Amino acid sequence: MKWNNLFSVVAVLMVALSLTPLAVGAGYPTKEINYIIAFNPGGESDIEFRLMQPFLEKAFGVRFAPEYKPAAGGALAWGFLSAATPDGYVIGGFNAPHIIIQPLAMTDVTYMTDGFTYLGMIENTPVALCVKKDFQAKTLKELIDYAKANPGKVTAGGVGKNTGPHLAVLQFQKLAGVKFTYVPFQGTGQLKPAIMGGHVDVVFTNSPAAVEMLPLGIKTLAVGTEKRMAQLPDVPTFAEAGVKYYPRIDRGVFAPKGLPKDVYDTLDTKLFAIVSSKEVQEKLIEGGFVPNPMNGADTAKYIQGLTVEIKTLLEEEKLLPTK
Repeated sequence: MKWNNLFSVVAVLMVALSLTPLAVGAGYPTKEINYIIAFNPGGESDIEFRLMQPFLEKAFGVRFAPEYKPAAGGALAWGFLSAATPDGYVIGGFNAPHIIIQPLAMTDVTYMTDGFTYLGMIENTPVALCVKKDFQAKTLKELIDYAKANPGKVTAGGVGKNTGPHLAVLQFQKLAGVKFTYVPFQGTGQLKPAIMGGHVDVVFTNSPAAVEMLPLGIKTLAVGTEKRMAQLPDVPTFAEAGVKYYPRIDRGVFAPKGLPKDVYDTLDTKLFAIVSSKEVQEKLIEGGFVPNPMNGADTAKYIQGLTVEIKTLLEEEKLLPTK
């Protein structure tokens, strides 16, 4: 009887050990999850999170606590996130091409593009070109003509250096044959008051900001989509206005590299279900975003491909640091 009892205990322990990974995955999360936001409150990254927060908390059963770390065009936050413990309790939003350009073009960045576990893509926001209320150019052609006649005189605001908006300005200057004076801001929350107050002539911002500022008298000259946006029906695309140019910012979610598989699977599955839902997509569209749901694997593959494209562009523009 004693040997039978011993064998029974061993058998039970072996079964329990074999099921341990499943039990951990099923139990995650058991506490609050910190969500790192790389820009100031009031910007698109913050708006996106606030829109999704109730859906995240319902799906995961815990609070998602925002933690703002604005500086260096997002590099501070992403450096912090890359060094965090990979346990699923610190995740954050990413912006591309920011997370690609910065490690390539900046020597003081503490993270690498491939140094994260990519959990999913949420949406993209077309870049919009807006002008201050009293600016003399009322169309994209008029802006280009004025800028050509006055090199460097037009001040163009954008979020950060070596970011998507900064890249959008560089690309536009090359395509249109103009030269602006670029003025970086820490986030859209600062950029909007700057253009509304006339402190810069134009801004390269995201479509939700353009939609928000439209009733306030801020005119959008063009938007970076292939066809006109429903939220901005009277605004031509850059291509319509004469510049074949489709700038946008991609946004998604990632975590530190080394995330346990069971935790990754939980995050991957639930996040994709949330961003794919009709209710969330309708709210994104209403806010001026373009839904673009991807799971973790597809997001990682997309970022890899985009990295190759952007590196080639930066090499052509001689924007990579010399060794």
